[in-house]
Amino acid sequence: MYELNDKKIGEHLKALIDERGYKTTADFCRDYLKLKYSNQEITDTILQNERNRFGAILKGDKKIQTHDLPILSELLCVSCEEILSAGKHYAPTINHVTNYEIAQSHDRKVWDEYMKREDTIFLNCDEYCKTVIDYALEFKNYDFMKYLLEEKFIWFVDPSANVWDIYGYRAGTSIKPKELAKNYPENRLPTEIQYQDKLRTQTIALAIDNEDYDILESMRAREIPEMHKLNRNGINCNNIYKNEDLIEAIANSENEKVIDYFSDEFTIMSINNKEITVVFPFLSDVIESMLNNKKEKSAEVALKKAIAHNKDTFNKIDDMIKMACKLHHDSQTEQKERFIKVCTETGCSVNDANMIKRFKENADNYAHIYSMFNVDKYNYVSFNYHNNGQYHDIITNICKVTSKKGSAEIKSLVKELNECYNRIISLGGKKDAEILL
Repeated sequence: MYELNDKKIGEHLKALIDERGYKTTADFCRDYLKLKYSNQEITDTILQNERNRFGAILKGDKKIQTHDLPILSELLCVSCEEILSAGKHYAPTINHVTNYEIAQSHDRKVWDEYMKREDTIFLNCDEYCKTVIDYALEFKNYDFMKYLLEEKFIWFVDPSANVWDIYGYRAGTSIKPKELAKNYPENRLPTEIQYQDKLRTQTIALAIDNEDYDILESMRAREIPEMHKLNRNGINCNNIYKNEDLIEAIANSENEKVIDYFSDEFTIMSINNKEITVVFPFLSDVIESMLNNKKEKSAEVALKKAIAHNKDTFNKIDDMIKMACKLHHDSQTEQKERFIKVCTETGCSVNDANMIKRFKENADNYAHIYSMFNVDKYNYVSFNYHNNGQYHDIITNICKVTSKKGSAEIKSLVKELNECYNRIISLGGKKDAEILL
């Protein structure tokens, strides 16, 4: 049994608050009110009243209230008994720690204790099938996500292995369970962190919102795993995840480096170790969002780079088609002339006129060459041809914008972008065309 002593309770509470890293009573009261009022707006008046009340409690001039106890217990990670006894009596609270409360915390001491727990609760989903990472992203707690990444408790891109595999960028965790069930995989993070791209891209969106741009390259921020498996048929669209929060974060960013980073061309390594030049797979969506949010300055930068990429893509494919057509025409012409020469020298009784006509018709028929051009619904385009046993190809993605918003200058850029897009698409629509020399 113990006696309630307001002064000692206040002193113990003050010590607990200090241990949790709160620099001021106001900081503590903000977190207290967040738990108390959930998603309701906290006005300056409410905060000031709570500061005054807790100021009196910490001095021992005011009694702690019953409704305070569960909130304080959760916020300070101690039992109600410890608070009321001013630290003389303790009750185990380890089982009361939840993913939900940790994900809202901004206290490194709380995080350290949580990550060092022997029961490795970090690896587990709660009764709602959510991990602490799910909650942290839901609460936009970038401080906690950055802590997990910097301490290497988690990673979304494994720097020590191949940068991608059939599932993604080999996300993982250094936290291991004490005991593993038979045939249970060592990495027990939920399958979404390994086999989906939501958590990686959501963290990138938070990084941009928090102006942490140094992390973008290491997180392969402008790539998606499926791009590394590009082939002449396009991209595998079954598992593509388009993160709308990331698109909005890029579009709303005021930082020029972010706009440049996500609108510049870049190279990736394909499944057959071939370098492929592409642009951010959702650049068109970013530009649409910029225009919807009246970010014309950013949209102008992105549009000009998208236009340059589309034009370069058109020129490359157009040149390749012309070369393929020329090689085909020259090959058929050469065979025709060789046939005429053989017939002349041997006096062959073959119907020379029909054969010569057939060679000429074949030389002027480029349908099979144009059939090598492909574009899929995600606007990945490809073309390939052979020359003396050598394989030549191009695979990339192109941009178009449907928005009608913006100034006259912006509309002019959108028109130029889409005209070039249409020219690229038309390259695959030519059948039995004249030779392109």
